[in-house]
Amino acid sequence: MPLRRLRIEFFRCLTQVELDLDPQQNYFFGPNGAGKTSLLEAIHVLGRGRSFRLRQNKRLIQYDAGGFTVFGEVHSRDRRHKLGISVDAGGRQLRLDGQSGPAMTELARILPVFVIEPSIHFLIEGGPGERRRFLDWGVFHVEQGYIPAWRRYRRVLGQRNAALRAGQDPASWDQVTVSAGMQVTKARERYVEELRKALEGMGEAMLGLPLEVNYRPGWRADSTLQGALQKSRQRDRQTGATQVGPHRAELEIRLGDRGVREEISRGQQKLAAAALVLAQVRVLARAQEHGGTLLVDDPAAELDDSALGALLAVLEDVPAQRIITGLTETSLAGSQPPSRFHVEQGHVHPML
Repeated sequence: MPLRRLRIEFFRCLTQVELDLDPQQNYFFGPNGAGKTSLLEAIHVLGRGRSFRLRQNKRLIQYDAGGFTVFGEVHSRDRRHKLGISVDAGGRQLRLDGQSGPAMTELARILPVFVIEPSIHFLIEGGPGERRRFLDWGVFHVEQGYIPAWRRYRRVLGQRNAALRAGQDPASWDQVTVSAGMQVTKARERYVEELRKALEGMGEAMLGLPLEVNYRPGWRADSTLQGALQKSRQRDRQTGATQVGPHRAELEIRLGDRGVREEISRGQQKLAAAALVLAQVRVLARAQEHGGTLLVDDPAAELDDSALGALLAVLEDVPAQRIITGLTETSLAGSQPPSRFHVEQGHVHPML
């Protein structure tokens, strides 16, 4: 499922870009502000519906342009898919294999996209919601029924919260909340177990210590979700919101015997977060024989030479298509990419 062809129009500083990509490794070099990150953003928009830097797609439209378009051709073992996304004043339009109106989840399944970028440490530093989103994207790619289960839980949770705000007894919602919530929880638990296996040896290779993950479901370990909801009813009534459940879950991350939020450096946090993303790619590859497309933006940022070398060494063995940016070829010394491009003022040219 690598991305083999890419066309970008009027996306940030990229007016007209058309590329053939290598299915394994691609490097884009150029000065700051040249458009390297914009190129990765465009691929991310094609695979996830939004940029990894901004939530509002309209802000990605080039100045004075009516809208942007990103088109990609994805080759799997048995067929090719053509994906397209355009955004203008009227909103977002999607296309798949010449047909308009597919769900974004259809494009996302065909083009699984993962990203390691300079602010990735927020996966560690940020709140539990950051890590829940990370988990949910991972589960989505390996469990076909996860998105309907997750949406069902969010819908039921909203209805229970509405009953609380209206002063009604939420007990009548508990059974359906438990049913929907446990579907989400079991899927996440299965995924975290696979993530744990995929992390084996990666922490030692990148950070010199084992990196471990554990899933906390959003209620006490010595209780069931049913029991937790019963115990929390009074507090739920006071706050007008359900205080226990999968929406309060947390992915606990430890490096050796230390927590990773306050007890390790920013550079170590970045490597730990990168390791989690790479483990996510490995889980997908084990399930589908290919880990999708991995975007790596300026890996040298905030990493010393030793840390950068450790990250690049692990990247060489990742079972995914890799699209990596850097200021110069020497900034990523030792890499021998089969496909190299130079980016300058929004123009992209193959390097000979």
